Amino acid sequence: MKAYTGLIAFYWVKIILLMYIGFQLQPTHWPGHLLMILTIIGPVMLLFSVPLFTPDRYRKWVSPALLFLTTFWMYAHLLYYRFYEDFMTLTILLQIGNVGGLSRSTWELFSPWDLLLFLDIFVVGWVLFKKETFQLPPKKWYLGVASLLTITMLAAGLLYKPYVLKENYNRTQFVQTMSLFTYQLFDVGHSIRSPLFKWMSDPRDAEPMQAHVKEQEKEMTEWFGEAEGMNVVFIGLESVQNFVLDLEVDGQEVTPFLNKIKNESFYFSNLYEQTAQGKSSDAEFMIDTGLYPLDGGSVFVRRPDNAFHGLPEILGNYQSAVFHGNERSFWNRTEMYATLGYDRFFSERDYKVTEENSINYGLEDHHFFEQSIPKLKELDTPYLAKFITLTNHFPFLLHEEDQTFETDVTSEPVVNRYLSTVHYLDQSVETFMEKLQEQGMYENTMFILYGDHYGVSTEYEDGLFELLDQPETTFSHIKNQRVPVLIHIPGLQGEVFDEIAGQIDIRATVLHLLGKRSANYMSFSENLLTRKHDAFVTFRNGNYISESTMYVKGQCLDTEKGTPLSNQACEKGRSKARSELQLSDQVIKGDWLRYKE
Repeated sequence: MKAYTGLIAFYWVKIILLMYIGFQLQPTHWPGHLLMILTIIGPVMLLFSVPLFTPDRYRKWVSPALLFLTTFWMYAHLLYYRFYEDFMTLTILLQIGNVGGLSRSTWELFSPWDLLLFLDIFVVGWVLFKKETFQLPPKKWYLGVASLLTITMLAAGLLYKPYVLKENYNRTQFVQTMSLFTYQLFDVGHSIRSPLFKWMSDPRDAEPMQAHVKEQEKEMTEWFGEAEGMNVVFIGLESVQNFVLDLEVDGQEVTPFLNKIKNESFYFSNLYEQTAQGKSSDAEFMIDTGLYPLDGGSVFVRRPDNAFHGLPEILGNYQSAVFHGNERSFWNRTEMYATLGYDRFFSERDYKVTEENSINYGLEDHHFFEQSIPKLKELDTPYLAKFITLTNHFPFLLHEEDQTFETDVTSEPVVNRYLSTVHYLDQSVETFMEKLQEQGMYENTMFILYGDHYGVSTEYEDGLFELLDQPETTFSHIKNQRVPVLIHIPGLQGEVFDEIAGQIDIRATVLHLLGKRSANYMSFSENLLTRKHDAFVTFRNGNYISESTMYVKGQCLDTEKGTPLSNQACEKGRSKARSELQLSDQVIKGDWLRYKE
């Protein structure tokens, strides 16, 4: 009995250490720490009840197997968290075949210290096999205590965080308050229930979204229709964060071309990335539809059969195409692009890809752009073209002959490599646009260059703080989540817009410049050219930023200075974020847009 109790206590402590050291979870107040520690014990006890109901002859095998599977499950979450800063969902596990397998980027996340997570399994297994008898606690008493502890601590969690179930998309908050075990069970139930929304919806359900659209600003600007009839070219800047613009390292600009062209463009300097588990596909989805990503998984994979009002549909007389030097199946792009209305999709199979001109996830950016120009010339004008780059993807690798910006400016190799691949991407975009000019494909085109999501995750953020000479705070972290967005119309004078904004707003802005009234379409996108000082940005995990307050990682902060505020100061903003996310989820899960012609 003592040995069994000791085993449970050991695993309880192991998981606590994993929460603090592995996932680096840091509740903001002492009740949060207490809850994170105590909510684990009940589920751990329930897990260890399995051997109680196992026949004696199998018990010595079941216990080590159970420990191994549990540790492997937690380790999978840890690897995922190291890059995506989020916990896995069932939908993500089911999407593994659509988002690529093991690559150098996956192996980069492993650490030799990770072996310690599995070491105890062999020790416990050896003890179990060596010991002839192992006294177990009475089943009824044990299950009663385990169940009581679990229910009591879950109730305490709900009292401490009343919105934890409603804000289940904030998975870090959920795990801290209710435990990783409870989160996983809740997520499975949530994932199973999700498909029912579509079957149960009817046309009347879309009325709240229609009311929301009517409330949107319809203010015109002098630039309305400025790009009407022009070609539209989107360039997705893989993993580019805004801090690299105007950054000099060792006397050399990291992004000389972007620095130059932003002075001749509409540059949105205070725009935050809003992607979730779908990353690049989420950025595409927001720009195309003006809806938020889903609370788990990628819309591209989970809802490719829905009706959406994508840009190709709105720009009906444009021929539309997507260019991407990776596999067609990645993020289920083939199916989703057809749903969004794109006429053509040029993928890896349409390019000449060799070992020499590809690295990491696919075709290097320079070769990608070079081979794309003849394909772009095939399109009828006006056209809508989207280019999705690849080279600046974690773990940021380059062939030696492409390396023109080597640096060891920080003690973190990943950050140093990031600067090198960002520079390579910058030069590739410059060459691409120069060639378009040479071939007469530049003047009548509006270019939208956007960073799709962060590149340097929290796992390597110490190097980023070192590079930018920032304090290691939540405020610094969130400020670094800004991504560059530049809208370049040849001949139009550049202007800087520093109001708070998000990626979802790119769509309405582009439509405004094309002379389309975005308020005619169900969307949460707001025109960046008419953004006011009461601007508001909602993140998929329920966090938000406004002109006065922000709620990030469980903390309410002053937006300008980053000083802590009472949680009450952020309650109104959190409520607004919840409402928008809930409404967007209902639009997608209920497939409401099928009811709107």
